[in-house]
Amino acid sequence: MGRPSRHKIYHKIYQEEAVNYKNYLLILGLNKVTCQARYLYLKEFFSWLETLQIYQLQEITTVEIAKYYDYLLQRKSTKTGKNIKQKSIYDHMRNLQQYLGYLLENEIIKSSPASHLKFTPINEKVERFIFTQNQIQELYKVANLQEKAILNIAYGCGLRVHEISLLNKEDIRIIENLVIVQKGKNSKRRLIPISQKLAVELQEYLEKSEHKNNEFLVNNKARRMCVNTINTRLKTLILKTEFGKKLTTSALNKIGIHSLRHSIATHLLENGMKLEQVQTFLGHSYIESTEIYTHITQEQINNMKD
Repeated sequence: MGRPSRHKIYHKIYQEEAVNYKNYLLILGLNKVTCQARYLYLKEFFSWLETLQIYQLQEITTVEIAKYYDYLLQRKSTKTGKNIKQKSIYDHMRNLQQYLGYLLENEIIKSSPASHLKFTPINEKVERFIFTQNQIQELYKVANLQEKAILNIAYGCGLRVHEISLLNKEDIRIIENLVIVQKGKNSKRRLIPISQKLAVELQEYLEKSEHKNNEFLVNNKARRMCVNTINTRLKTLILKTEFGKKLTTSALNKIGIHSLRHSIATHLLENGMKLEQVQTFLGHSYIESTEIYTHITQEQINNMKD
């Protein structure tokens, strides 16, 4: 983290909030230096809010987030007298975003004004393959029965690859239009509602698949399909498509089931679903985990001011 500046806050609610957040971070197990830095970042934000005469957390909107970002772009370092570094701006904004997520989790605010933004450090390289919606359609067109089932579970339901591997036939509840993940990340169980169309296609797979095992996916030896095999099956499917034939080996190797999960989240956001709804769909405990699917741009910042 960059070096945070020290700012005084006078409003009692902000003083208590800053201390409470610091204690919360300590309980989470973050080291004391990190907790102190984040505490000071939050104090600066509260101090800045006081200059605007904003004294209620519920009054913070995307407009204030955008203005605070502009403030940081112009702020001078107390040590060098020059503009603070991009890394420091990133630390400030990510801390603020995580704090707002904390308020949301505790139902202090109804929605986070920064939930749809991704603040990426200037030196961070994000290499992630996202399928276009047309490419997804192309995959479905060339998929065989089992490959289509993989697409329906990985893309249509947004499951992680290890969740797919552990999936059993009994977890597909056709009548209830549900897919049950019995043991997701952190051993968390979750229910995923599915459309009637998806239910019909999954039922077709269950009826036509030749194996009698309880496992949803099996390999050519009639054993539960492992994570590596599922990813390999996806690559085999991609190579059947026109866009897949144009991919380099290096590009193909970077694609896996996680790419389908990222893609469905991206497409849902593009089609207008709120980030909080995507969070529930993906089974994320914290909205910050969902934010990896969006990226902040100057255009976003400008739009927030309109």
